[in-house]
Amino acid sequence: MSKVLEALKNIDKGFYREARNSGITAGALLAQMVEPDEERVEKTTARVLRKYGVAPNGSLQARSLEEFSRQVAALETCFAERGIHGGDRVEKFFSSANDTALFPAFMATEVIAGQLAGSLVPKLAALEQRITSHVAEKITMSDTAADRRLSLTGEGASLPKTSISYTTGSVTLLKYGRMLEVTYEALRTMQLDVVSIFLQRMGMQLAIDQSDDLIEVLIAGDGTTSSAVTDTDADVTGVVDYDELIQLYQAFPQGYVGNEAVINDANLRTILNLAEFKDPLAGFNIASQGVADPKIFGMRFNRWTSTGSTSFSTDRILAVDSRYAIKVLREGDLLEESDNIIDKQINQRTMSEWIGYEKLDVNATQCMDITT
Repeated sequence: MSKVLEALKNIDKGFYREARNSGITAGALLAQMVEPDEERVEKTTARVLRKYGVAPNGSLQARSLEEFSRQVAALETCFAERGIHGGDRVEKFFSSANDTALFPAFMATEVIAGQLAGSLVPKLAALEQRITSHVAEKITMSDTAADRRLSLTGEGASLPKTSISYTTGSVTLLKYGRMLEVTYEALRTMQLDVVSIFLQRMGMQLAIDQSDDLIEVLIAGDGTTSSAVTDTDADVTGVVDYDELIQLYQAFPQGYVGNEAVINDANLRTILNLAEFKDPLAGFNIASQGVADPKIFGMRFNRWTSTGSTSFSTDRILAVDSRYAIKVLREGDLLEESDNIIDKQINQRTMSEWIGYEKLDVNATQCMDITT
């Protein structure tokens, strides 16, 4: 029996319980069981990276998409084995017990696809850590440049000694979730392509909410001592011009380089209408890049219209060195559960996950406050 058929035979509620206990998604466990052909994985990875416009550069965003691509390849392998296609109705999943058990994995994968499409988290975060608690202890090294610097010393002389102190605190994870409720009739008669789009939209909103919280932590801090950003104020309140962008670029200390920025529509429109960006002969040739997430001084300016972060508001431009700025804390993975209300013939499916953010290095986050 092939690994695909064996995996399909073993997918039942116990499969999802195992995924939950292992702290991974159903798609990740399915990929472990199916072990999709590497050629299919490579083709799927290339397709996914191209779809999201991401280069295979080893970033957290690229690694997340590569991991997701393996899950997609495993699910597509199972679909091909069972003859399930995007144009089919959902009821095809319920034609056999093995196919029915695949449906939650399909739903979770589509939600994750939406998350990856709409999230700033993989772009701005340096790394991701799995923990087994909803509260993480944070240990911060409170050193200075003088503490790190090597000093000249003579032969046989005692070396200068530096004592580095630690400050402790804790970061609390937040729970994100949503319940999807649909009647038997509506669920079974929908096409998979339609359900896929709806689930991805749910995932995108989940990603927006998580990104808002990430932005809030980058600016206001993670609740521990000295984790809030120190603003660089505009020369003239309410005015953003070319000099403000130079100040934001130079706000990073030596050794740090801003490579990602977050900006709202009004401020982005003001910047793109500056002579230095509007006229390619005067400075930057933004028109050749396209105005979607343009690069300015090496920083990719990510357009962000959500107002979920109160600190970001309408008067700040956030810039980060994504190599050092912030860490994602995750307890488990996307949890997907289902139940039926028999007397009403309603299917309920819930999706939830626990996520928190820890500031790593305050020097890697800078912020321009336009309205001082």
